[in-house]
Amino acid sequence: MPGPASRNTIFLSNNKDSCLRLLGVCIFLAGIANLIIGCFYDPSSIPMNDSIERATRNRYSNTSNNYSDHNGNNRMNPHNVNHNTEPRRIVKTSGSSTTQKPMEESSDNNLTLDADTDMDIDTDIHTATDGDADTTIDIFDLPQTEAHQIITDPNHTLPKWITNYFEWHAAMRAKFPGDQIFSHPDAPPVLIRKCALTQCGGLHDRLGQLPMDLYISNQTQRMLFIVWLKPYSLEHFMVPPEASLEGNEYSLNWKMPPYELYGTKCEKRKVCANRLMTLPQLDGNMRALRKEKIPFKPVGDLIDESIYNLTEGVYKNEKAVTFEILGHLKEYELEERLQKLGETDMIHNTPSFGKIFLSFFAPSYKVQAIIDKIRNDLELVSQQYTAVHCRVRHPFGYRPGTKFDGKYAGKADRDIPDFGGEWKDTMVGTAIHAIRCAATIDAKDKMYFMSDMSDLVDYMAFNLSDPQYISSHSEWFENENSANATAKGVVSRYKVVAREQNTPNLHIDKAEMADVEDYYPTFVDLFLGIHAKCVSYGIGFYAAFAAKISGTKCVVKYAYEKYGGNKVKVKAENKDIRCNHRWALTL
Repeated sequence: MPGPASRNTIFLSNNKDSCLRLLGVCIFLAGIANLIIGCFYDPSSIPMNDSIERATRNRYSNTSNNYSDHNGNNRMNPHNVNHNTEPRRIVKTSGSSTTQKPMEESSDNNLTLDADTDMDIDTDIHTATDGDADTTIDIFDLPQTEAHQIITDPNHTLPKWITNYFEWHAAMRAKFPGDQIFSHPDAPPVLIRKCALTQCGGLHDRLGQLPMDLYISNQTQRMLFIVWLKPYSLEHFMVPPEASLEGNEYSLNWKMPPYELYGTKCEKRKVCANRLMTLPQLDGNMRALRKEKIPFKPVGDLIDESIYNLTEGVYKNEKAVTFEILGHLKEYELEERLQKLGETDMIHNTPSFGKIFLSFFAPSYKVQAIIDKIRNDLELVSQQYTAVHCRVRHPFGYRPGTKFDGKYAGKADRDIPDFGGEWKDTMVGTAIHAIRCAATIDAKDKMYFMSDMSDLVDYMAFNLSDPQYISSHSEWFENENSANATAKGVVSRYKVVAREQNTPNLHIDKAEMADVEDYYPTFVDLFLGIHAKCVSYGIGFYAAFAAKISGTKCVVKYAYEKYGGNKVKVKAENKDIRCNHRWALTL
């Protein structure tokens, strides 16, 4: 007779057999249920990586024609799109008009893609941004407060090849949600404008050639994406505009879904950079500008070679290709190609440029919150103030070898100088001239003053109107012809305002690594410049970029480059001077 231990063993064994049989039945039934559900369930609605993605998929559910926006209002569902749209190009005919043909019927690198769809909203991107930290950053799908496209010409229509590409891009994002745009065998190939951890340039350098980026992407039928790792991922500062906001005609979702292979889902920023750098890359001119030992190619050749290599050459069968081509200073290269294809809108100097930019970008939630606070505090009304910009740390603003207080002026872009002595007098003189030039176009409006030197902003917009500050530095103002006394008189004559300078205004490419919040002002001032009625600018293209986006013709350039590569270039840039740079400091 079995003892207690034996009886217990038999009992457990029997129970174990029963459990295994029951488990087998459950697995069988689950498989049948899963098979049945699979026949009716749309896999594109399966939640992706996190709660944000789940919330977004629920809000934009394909089971309804409408969805609720962030304010609870009913909107048309952007996911109800035709996924079977056939991309088309415009093929130039013998006359001046163009006709559409299916893409597979022509091997010419002509315009245009076509689709009948709306915007897909994708919220998940995970980019590690801290140099050595083991972190993952979620960029949240937070509500936007306004449509910035409303400041551009409402009667202007984008070229058909651009709107068709926008629609095709949106259709592909909707058809291949999340990382399926990379992993699905039927998804189109992608083209990635990247900024890894090397020199990429400032805002205008990075984002000033969107028309060229669209042209190359359209001609090669590739999905365009943008990835920054330096100083941080672009989504911290700007995001695709919310398509549901009234006034937003188009919204191109350039954000990269999290994908380990392409460097947008990793534990450390250096790992992301290494993965991004290992992807195939088109020939560009950034490496030559970084003084790497490679030949410098004209922009036109880079455009043509890129299209050939992506459609017929070495990268024809590559799923993902990156590029770093700067074309914003050679815009005529793209315009010549558009003209040959029968296009009449050259984009760069028409409202199309701003409409394209604002179809790509709106301020991120945190940047927009800062903008809203500044507008409220300073009572700035869109199109009712002048933006005055002083780029006083740009090396092109000084002749080679120029020194102030023993330090080279050409290095000020990287190392912020002390605000004193010769440096201060020179910077204040620039600010005086910028404000006076702004007054020639409108002396009554408020002047929103901005600069790459925070101390200069504090001095012009706050210190010079503070009686206590003036009395504590009374010796500075004894000479009526001094820079200090002249600046005080200028500020008292005009309505000069500025945001609080809580952090130094950092260059996104040349400054040492800082907290992500320290880079917000660069994007805040850009959008406040875009909303200005008039713009006064000098060295560099930052404020000119804002004016170009808004399309305002109320622009004055008050300074010229002292050098910049070659005499022909400097002369060409200086021909736009519209304000007498020989003015004395005296009132």
